[in-house]
Amino acid sequence: MIGVIGGNGVAATNRLAIIIEEKGVKAGAFRDAHHPEMLIWQATQVPSRSMYLEGRGPSFIEDYVRIGKQLKACGCTELCMCCNTAHYAVDELSEKIGLPFINIIDEVAKRVTERGFAKALIMCSDGCRKTKLYEKSFAKFAPNTSICYPTEEEQKLVTKGICNAKNIHRYDDGDSAENPHTIYSQLVASFRERYKNETGLCIIGGCTDINNVFVDNNDDYIDSLETLAEVIFERAEKNY
Repeated sequence: MIGVIGGNGVAATNRLAIIIEEKGVKAGAFRDAHHPEMLIWQATQVPSRSMYLEGRGPSFIEDYVRIGKQLKACGCTELCMCCNTAHYAVDELSEKIGLPFINIIDEVAKRVTERGFAKALIMCSDGCRKTKLYEKSFAKFAPNTSICYPTEEEQKLVTKGICNAKNIHRYDDGDSAENPHTIYSQLVASFRERYKNETGLCIIGGCTDINNVFVDNNDDYIDSLETLAEVIFERAEKNY
């Protein structure tokens, strides 16, 4: 059974369950028993991962160790986190909890290699970017792919989109500058225009909250939450 340390964010964790259920139905599931067993913990009271990595808040690690051990005690044999930034501590968490983790960033890097992309532009939290989490995974699983990031001003918009995906601005009219779907639609369009003369570029939604408000089905877009859902679904026992 897979245990999900969620609440990071809440809507992204709920969205993960929806994506997995939809994948099951599209693959032929028609009974509850056809879907993977999961135990989801909405760990909403844990300190912010990004603020900790930015040096502006307490650590989340101790709480995640406690939660992971409780998920293990409930029968989980593998864990995952619905948060890219939390993977700063994934190895430490795995060791202290005593269970393997599905590493969302490693899995994204594997897909980049499988699809042959030469460069990846990554939209992620400030904490994830500061600690170079994607660089570490790409060094192992996508060594032939270079990484680039939004400009400083664009990064502020990425952060605004992440924050607004969690709050009431998620429901703003489409023409609102605070609407996170509008923010990401414009950012992704600008990235494609900037790199239109380069071949082999992919854009990565490197924060699971992005999927709450923005889904891009183009071949050059890789979403981290969708990737996690795919891995969980692929590992589930097929009962139909």
